[in-house]
Amino acid sequence: MKALLLATALATAASGAFAASRADLTDARKAEITEMLTAQGYEVRQIQIEDGMYEVYAVKDGGRYEVYLADDLTVLRTKMDD
Repeated sequence: MKALLLATALATAASGAFAASRADLTDARKAEITEMLTAQGYEVRQIQIEDGMYEVYAVKDGGRYEVYLADDLTVLRTKMDD
């Protein structure tokens, strides 16, 4: 019984922590992302949230890119779009 209560409590706490760590996409956050990527030579076209990350569609040097950012705006992955 104690194990079941503990498991339930941990699952509830973990889901709350996950929800709290999910990215929010406010106008201020969009501006911050755009400014950061523009400084790196990207022309930002669209920003959205995908799987708890910021997903940015951008153009750089004639190529289309998808740039994935963490909540703290660290670049997690950059992928050239077809």
